[in-house]
Amino acid sequence: MRLSALRARLVPGTHSRYSRTVSDLPWHGISVTLRVRARRLFCDEAPCERRIFCERLPDVAARARKTGRLEGALLAIVLELGGRAGARLAAELGLVVGRDALLRRAKSAPLQDPGKVRVLGVDDFAFRRGARYGTILVDLERRRAADLLPERSQESLVARLGRHPEVETAARDRSNIYREALAKGAPEAIQIADRWHLMHNLAQTLEEFLLRKGPALRAAASPEAAPEDRSDRSFASGPIMPNRPRNHDRKIEEAARRRHERLVRQWEDIRRLYLAGADLRHICRVLGVSARTVYRCKDLTEPPPRRSHGRRKSVIDPYVPYLLERWGEGCRNG
Repeated sequence: MRLSALRARLVPGTHSRYSRTVSDLPWHGISVTLRVRARRLFCDEAPCERRIFCERLPDVAARARKTGRLEGALLAIVLELGGRAGARLAAELGLVVGRDALLRRAKSAPLQDPGKVRVLGVDDFAFRRGARYGTILVDLERRRAADLLPERSQESLVARLGRHPEVETAARDRSNIYREALAKGAPEAIQIADRWHLMHNLAQTLEEFLLRKGPALRAAASPEAAPEDRSDRSFASGPIMPNRPRNHDRKIEEAARRRHERLVRQWEDIRRLYLAGADLRHICRVLGVSARTVYRCKDLTEPPPRRSHGRRKSVIDPYVPYLLERWGEGCRNG
């Protein structure tokens, strides 16, 4: 008779035994697997509905194939590195696990109760950039995320603030959606701009100012202007170009004006849709413009300035004085 069967008969209340295979943390880079035989026990209490109980192992959950400390290590890896990078690191450490299994652990990890949040930070984040956005709420006192909302809308934020009315101070960006939602859901809270958004707003304002002053900046960056009777200016409009059409400059000016009007209308459409809450992908699809154009125009509070293009440099500019001199002497042989 086998020893296990003999012990099962000798131990009172033992129904049978079952085997479990449990993985544990590696030992010096070597994978460790525990094979355990546990007991099934009878219950002799009359009121109890269950008659048979399984003997549980310490630090191993029911039906689990990994110890608690191994599960904790894998969860820490996936939360820090994600699926693919986490699977590569786990393989180097002797942990046999795939990226999908790591991601399942991250999704099923229990969420901590954020508690009462007095100083709340509100911002958006991208599930998929340009397509779908959500809202992240941060406890700025504890410096950790308090909640994630599945969409960027007033309704979801107002509902969340209604369940947690303890907010005293709320930090946000310049979005009208969050400003109105905080005013409705937490009217007693003080709305401020946090340090990151202050620096971001300053950078955007400076960029808009520099875009408006583009022609002046380019003129200031160019070499010092020569006297008014520059030979290249007389060369561009003097006797060397006698057959130049008189309406040439007028046509160029008219084309530039039409291009600028088209850019202004495009900017107005982008700003109108963006302030209405449309996502960037929808704006690109409706207006037929590129994502780069939308990113450039969505934060401009004023229309883009009209660019002024001066005369382009030419390889013959150094020889213009000599050419004018020869032209004045009557030389027409090119």
